[in-house]
Amino acid sequence: MKKINKYEFINTIQNKTKLSKEKCLIINDILENNFLLGNKNKQNIINELINKLSINEEKAEEIYNISMNIISLSLKEKLKHPFKSQD
Repeated sequence: MKKINKYEFINTIQNKTKLSKEKCLIINDILENNFLLGNKNKQNIINELINKLSINEEKAEEIYNISMNIISLSLKEKLKHPFKSQD
């Protein structure tokens, strides 16, 4: 997986979660507004997903895991190829 931009990230979340574009934009906003590392932060993100998307904890955890997987794959690619073009 190559390094992805915000637009590609939102589309990838939409494809993997089957949620609407609007909900995926909300997910992206939640992730951008929270520090991603740490258990406390994970729980804060999950709580925000539950509140803003009106979903249960299980679905919020699934969305969180999908999002973190996308981010981690992108970061691994960046670490493997630090000087590769970002386009």
